[in-house]
Amino acid sequence: MSEMGQVERLLAARFAQPGERGRIVLWRDATHEYADDVESMVGEGSANPALRDVTLLTLANDPFTVRYRMFGDGDARSHKFLVYMPQPEPALADDWLLDLELAYGPVFSADKLTMIATEILPDAPADVKATWLEVMRRHPDFFKNAQRVDRLAAQLTNRDTEQDFMAKMVAVLLGLKDGNHRLQDIWARLLTQYAAGKDDGIAQIERFGLGDFHWSGTRQIYHFELDRSAGPGATPTVKDFVLWLYRLAWNDFMPEGSQSHGGPNERDDAAAYANIKRDWGMWHSDITMRGTLRTLSEGVSQTLGMARVVQGMEVHDLAQRDVYEDLDEALIGKLLHELEGGSISDDAVRDIVAERRRGEKLWPGDERLRQGYDYVTAASALQATLRNCTKLLDTMESPSQGMELYASELYKADQAYRHYVMARKQAESFDAPGLDRMMQGAYAAYQSALGAAWQQHVDTLAAWHFDGVDAQAGFFDREVAPRLESGKKLIVIISDALRYEVAQELAQRMEEENRYTTSLGMQYSVLPSYTQLGMAALLPHKQLALDPERDGYYYALVDGKSATGTENRSRILGAVNGKAVKAQDVLSMTGDEAKELFKSCDVLYVYHNTIDSTGDETASEGNTFEACGNAVRELIALVKKLASGNATNFIVTADHGFLYQDAPFDATQSQTQWLSEKPQGEALYQTKNRFCIGRNLAPARALTTFTTQQLGLANPASDGIMVQVPNAHKQLRSGGQLKRYVHGGAALPEIVVPVLHINKGRSAAGDARDVAFDILQRTDRLSSRQLTVEFYQKEPVGGKVRPRTVLAGLWGSTASGDKLITNETPVAFDMTGEQPSLRHTTATLMLTSEADRFNGSTVELHLRQVASGSSTPIPLEQKALYRLELPMLDDNAGFFD
Repeated sequence: MSEMGQVERLLAARFAQPGERGRIVLWRDATHEYADDVESMVGEGSANPALRDVTLLTLANDPFTVRYRMFGDGDARSHKFLVYMPQPEPALADDWLLDLELAYGPVFSADKLTMIATEILPDAPADVKATWLEVMRRHPDFFKNAQRVDRLAAQLTNRDTEQDFMAKMVAVLLGLKDGNHRLQDIWARLLTQYAAGKDDGIAQIERFGLGDFHWSGTRQIYHFELDRSAGPGATPTVKDFVLWLYRLAWNDFMPEGSQSHGGPNERDDAAAYANIKRDWGMWHSDITMRGTLRTLSEGVSQTLGMARVVQGMEVHDLAQRDVYEDLDEALIGKLLHELEGGSISDDAVRDIVAERRRGEKLWPGDERLRQGYDYVTAASALQATLRNCTKLLDTMESPSQGMELYASELYKADQAYRHYVMARKQAESFDAPGLDRMMQGAYAAYQSALGAAWQQHVDTLAAWHFDGVDAQAGFFDREVAPRLESGKKLIVIISDALRYEVAQELAQRMEEENRYTTSLGMQYSVLPSYTQLGMAALLPHKQLALDPERDGYYYALVDGKSATGTENRSRILGAVNGKAVKAQDVLSMTGDEAKELFKSCDVLYVYHNTIDSTGDETASEGNTFEACGNAVRELIALVKKLASGNATNFIVTADHGFLYQDAPFDATQSQTQWLSEKPQGEALYQTKNRFCIGRNLAPARALTTFTTQQLGLANPASDGIMVQVPNAHKQLRSGGQLKRYVHGGAALPEIVVPVLHINKGRSAAGDARDVAFDILQRTDRLSSRQLTVEFYQKEPVGGKVRPRTVLAGLWGSTASGDKLITNETPVAFDMTGEQPSLRHTTATLMLTSEADRFNGSTVELHLRQVASGSSTPIPLEQKALYRLELPMLDDNAGFFD
């Protein structure tokens, strides 16, 4: 019932009294609360039928006129009258209607606040309403606005205490929805407003007299204290709270100046701020608060001069802290400096960066900081990988074993270098020229050592053949023909210059996809390791030869037919009911078109060219590694497009690999990288940076020489066609300049060619999944305000096993639902170690004041995980039960909960 309806109901009850007492009602309204509404309450237009025969008399300065209307005017005594008196109660000597007030009393009074208290929750017990009414009378201005009253009414329950009622008043002033009135929600809104340069919320709280209540609750629940410099009696502000909050967070929510870390009082000190620590964690896990927290951090950092503070800290100390972006910037810079000085191990770097990425440590969504830590990780990984690979060079025992060693371990140096270069380019704001010079030099030195070690084995070859290693020239007979003979269709994707290490990354990415499985092998390429000959070698053939009729033996023949271009390759494949197409044509097809293409043949060769087309051009060779990343993405898209056309079996391979140095050659390298000798012979048909084709070439110490017969090519021996490649990684003076991207020679990164099998399964058995873990519960009793929970990650992360981060917290059960009674801390399961002992982690939970109401009962450890693409945590099945047996209750329990 509305407020007016309640007044009308009470008036009707007075007029319903028997006899003369039910004929006249005197109503005093000294504050004029109902002056605008009283006329509509009685008379013919009244909503209440019992009041439609009542006449309104409004007292002005005419008490005798009012008397006459009720008693002396004809048949007045047969009518009912409402005497509305909008004046304060007069002194007895001046009250000309006193006798009527006594005769027809008591004088009617409609207390608006009482009406509202009844209106907003009619079923509330009388004692609850009385409590509310006391609050309302202390804050009457709040209830002068009907919309505020309606919003408050929507949040109230008949169990609300005085504190609940006032907290919900604050929530209404702040525009909080869905019944959110906890201090956590209130401060989240105030912090958001403050970060935006607004003070509307706190101003409203103060305006309606709720400031003392708000700050009292903040002190009681959060143990907030004004800085001593504020002086006694100072009124706190939101800025005071922000500065206090960030100082406390900087100190890991221990009392400022506390010496209790690791000491006997650590738990007590930490428990004092358990509530604010919990809410701080909740704010950080709320993606809608990220912008607010970033803005606040920047402001506090500037106010407190944190940029100067963090510069004076050591790496170990910085790694233990968070809160400020200045800290992460300083930490990244110092880590880069220590890497340059060689004073930090890769394990230490990995541990620090992994911790920064977990939970609150790394600012969520800060792409620049993420790139900075990627740069640190990549630089450290390159250092460690180069050290390990350099040691392995001494284990190279034969040509075949050298190739196997590259495919199992040594490729990692090339991959780590590529990742380093890309990370450095992306982290432009973290400039470390000294480190980069050192890393570029270290990689160049490693390549030189690798080239020298490998050349020793190349020099032992009587022919271009490696025992026990698959040859590229045998690819079709070995990989394709058996599948066709068994009636299986096949897709062969040939990506120009897809180096082995890039294919390994492609395999890893495909393994992470649902229903896809991969197997990566390798084969050695033809020599020279360049596109025309490598592409020809992958086609069905009996013989390969260099074409004497076109461009000086540069192009290749397959059984006497040209293998240059998609059309010629498609004709050759036609003999086995195959076709050749370009990758860009497939990617532009619809699903139905891809399906028809796949149906039209038994084997489909798809030619992809992103890496080589970029690296081969001087203007774009500096983007070679960007092209590698693009190639991986394009190849994944290509496989998926063809899979949508019902293809299930794929082989991804390449014509050759490449050598690449990202840094331009300096003056010294320009002298040392050129080969000291030039090819000599009867004729030089092709002289490229990494190979030469000629007739009867003269042997030279700096060159490795093969006849076409030694290379397995069908050119007649009488033609005297020979191939020479520079030893190690040197380049021929081909009339041009040194190139950063080259191929054609016999270096391992050029000739170890990937053979990647990809299968698309038809069931969900091979789907990617989150890593599994267990809770290792060491006790079922909790008698202190801190609990450390141990977890065990049951398997390493990698491939189809994805990392995951869950939120861990203790919850108590109530009639209205579960209540979080600790901080909810993120636990990252992202460990890659094979040893089980390396896959343990812990989470420390601090009981808040809400926990005290559950003392003596069982509480539960709940785990929640935020679903991909959502900000809503989803409960997990794993739980653990604990009997809560605290020695005493906290007097903060129940406030603002």
